[in-house]
Amino acid sequence: MRLLLLASLLVCAGTHAATTYTVTDTGDAGDGTCDATCTLRDAVDAAQADDRILFDLALPAPIVIGLSGPALQIDVPLRITATDGVRTTIRRVANKGRLIDVLAGGDARVVGIGFEDGVEDTAEVHAYGGAILVHALGALELRDCVFRNNFANAVAPNFDAGGWRARGGAIYAAGELRVDGCAFIGNKTDSAIGSFGGYTMDPNGGPAGDSSGGAIHAEGLVDIANTTFSGNIAFAQDGGLGDTNNFDASGGRGGDAYGGAVSLGANAVGTIAFSTMIHNTTRPGEGGLGGAFGVGPQGPPGLASGSAVATAAATVLNTSVIAANEGAPPCAGDALLVARTTNAVDHASCPGNVVVALDTQFDPIDALALSPHYAPKFDSVVVDAAPDCLDAIAFEAVDLDQLLTPRPLTTYLPAGRCDIGAIEFNPVLFADGFEEPPPPP
Repeated sequence: MRLLLLASLLVCAGTHAATTYTVTDTGDAGDGTCDATCTLRDAVDAAQADDRILFDLALPAPIVIGLSGPALQIDVPLRITATDGVRTTIRRVANKGRLIDVLAGGDARVVGIGFEDGVEDTAEVHAYGGAILVHALGALELRDCVFRNNFANAVAPNFDAGGWRARGGAIYAAGELRVDGCAFIGNKTDSAIGSFGGYTMDPNGGPAGDSSGGAIHAEGLVDIANTTFSGNIAFAQDGGLGDTNNFDASGGRGGDAYGGAVSLGANAVGTIAFSTMIHNTTRPGEGGLGGAFGVGPQGPPGLASGSAVATAAATVLNTSVIAANEGAPPCAGDALLVARTTNAVDHASCPGNVVVALDTQFDPIDALALSPHYAPKFDSVVVDAAPDCLDAIAFEAVDLDQLLTPRPLTTYLPAGRCDIGAIEFNPVLFADGFEEPPPPP
C-alpha cells in the first residue's frame, strides 16, 4: 500500500498542469516568460506540453504579430487559437526567415491564424518552407488559417555553386500535416540557378535546382480538406552558363517545376478532399546558354508538371475542383493519383469529370478576404455533384465547408448530396461571406 501511494505521488509530482498563456504584446521582443508583457515568442518559449496560447481581447483588431527574429520553435504539444471573429496574422516585418519551425516532438494545433510574408531565403542550401517547416517526427494541424505571399527562395550567391532546390512556398512538411478550412494565396518557390562553367573544374554550366509545391510540399502523412489554393507558383531558374572562354562548353539544364499548389514526395501518404485549386502555376527553367556567350550548345530546358498537384506517392484526390492552372497539365502522378468517387476538372490528367471552362462557373476570388475562396455560381456543375459527403477515404463525414457552412445544403434533388470543392453553394450568404446574418447595428 505504501509503495502504491509513493508511486502515485511520484506520478503526480511529474505531471504538468496545462497552462493558458495570453499574448498581450504584438511585438517580437521578450525574455521567454509571460509576465507584465507577453509576446507570442514569450508564450511559445514558455509553453510546455498541452499548453494553450490565446490573444488578449484588449488588443486592437486586426491583430498583427510582427516577427523580426528567427522562426518560433515549437517542440511540445501546443495549441494556438485566435479570438473568434478577430483577424489575427503572424507576419514577417523585418529580416528574412520563416515564421514557425515545428521540431521533432512538437505537435501544434493552430486555429484562425494568418501567416504572411515568411521568407526562407537560403544561400548554398536548399530552401524548405517559406512560412512553416514541420520536421520529421513533428506534427501540425491547421484550421481556418490563411497563408499569403510566403516564399521559399534558394539562392546561388556565387557563380561556382548552384542547383539548390526550393520546396513548399508556404509549408514544407517532413512530419504529419493536417489542413482543414484554410486558404493558400500567392505563395511561391524559386530554385537556384545552375553554376557557371569555368568557375569550377567543369567548363559546362551546371543544372538549376528543381522547384516544387508552390503552397505545400509534403514528405509525410498529409490530409487536406475544405481548402482553397490560388495564385501559388513553383518557379525554377535557368541552367548555368557554359564557360565564356570555351566554344564547346554547353549550358546547364533548366530546373524542373512541379506542383504549382501541392507536391507530395515519394515517402508521402496523401489525401485531398473538398478542395479548390484554380490559377496556380508551374514555370520551369530554360537551358543555360552555351559557352562563349551562346556559341556552344544550349542546355536542355527543365520540365513542368502538375500545375495544380504533383505526386510521387499514392494519393487520393476526391470531390475537388481543379481548373485554369497554368504551365503544365494540372495533375501529375498518373496511376498514383486516384479518386474515390469523382472530381470536377478541366483536364484529363486529373481523375474526374472533365468540364470545359470550369473556372467560369465560379465567382472571382477576393484574395484579401478573411477566408479567400471561389464560390460556385448557382448553376455550376459542382453544385450537388458529390455522391456523398465523406472524406477522401470514406472514413468520416465532412459536415462543414471552408466558411463553416453546413454540408450538405442540397439545392437540387436528390437530397443529401454535397457540392464539389471547398465551398458549399449557399443562396443566403451575406456580405461578410458567412451564412449567419450580421448582428443588428
